[in-house]
Amino acid sequence: MWWQQYKKEILGNRTELLFLIGAYLLWTLFLLSRIGRWDEGAIIAAYFAPATGIFPLWALWTSVQLYRQEWRENTSYLMLSLPVRARVITSAKLAMLLTGAVAFLLLFAAGGWLILDRTGLLAEIRAEVFPLVPPEYWVKMSLLGCGLLLAGLVVIALVAQFAYVFSRLFKRFQGLVMVWSWVLLFWLLGRVGDFGLRWLAFLPDFHLRALSVGNGIPEFDMVAIESGPFVAMALFVVALYALFNAVLERAVEV
Repeated sequence: MWWQQYKKEILGNRTELLFLIGAYLLWTLFLLSRIGRWDEGAIIAAYFAPATGIFPLWALWTSVQLYRQEWRENTSYLMLSLPVRARVITSAKLAMLLTGAVAFLLLFAAGGWLILDRTGLLAEIRAEVFPLVPPEYWVKMSLLGCGLLLAGLVVIALVAQFAYVFSRLFKRFQGLVMVWSWVLLFWLLGRVGDFGLRWLAFLPDFHLRALSVGNGIPEFDMVAIESGPFVAMALFVVALYALFNAVLERAVEV
C-alpha cells in the first residue's frame, strides 16, 4: 500500500521535479559553454549561487503543494476514505520530497565536479589537497553533510506541512494561522534544543574528527559535541510527526 502511495506522489509531482532538474541541467550546460570566455571564479559562483536559493524555495513550496493540491482538487476527503493510515500518506509525501532532493543533489554534485574539472580547478585540488588529506575523510564528511542537509529538509518540510494542514482546521484566517504555526514550531524547536542542552547533558557526546592544516601538515583533532540538544530535537520531531498524522485525520473530517 505504501509503495502505491509513493508512486502516486512521484507521478503527481513529476512535472515540477523534472522542470527543476531540467532547468539546472540547462544552466550547467550553458556555464560549461562559457569556459574559456568567462572568468573561472565567475563561472563557479554562477553555478553554486542559484542552488542556495532555488533548492530551499523548491523544498518549501513543494512541501505545502503536496497537501494544497489535495484540497484544491477536492481529493482531501478521499485520502483517508480508503483503508490507508495517515502515516502512510504523510511518509509517502515526505519520501517523494526526499527523492527529489536526492536527485537534485546528485545532479548538482555531478555538474559541480564537471565544471571544476573543465576549468582545471579540480586538478589543482587533487595536487594540493588530496595528498594531504585521506580521500575517505572527504567521503565521510560529504556523506555527513548530505545527511544533515536532508535531515534539515525533513524538519522544514514537516513544519511547513503541519502548519498548512493545521490551518485547514479553521474556517477563517487560515493564512494567518499557518504563518503563526510555522513561527511557533520553530520557536519550540529552539526551546527544545536548549532543554536538551540543560537537562540531557548526561548523554554521551558525539565525537567528530576535525581537520586543520598548518604549514602544509594536516592535523586531526577529536571534537566533542553534546548530544543532548540533538536527541531532544529528534524526539520533538517524532512527536510532531505523530501529532501531524492526528491533525491530518481531523482536518479531512472537518
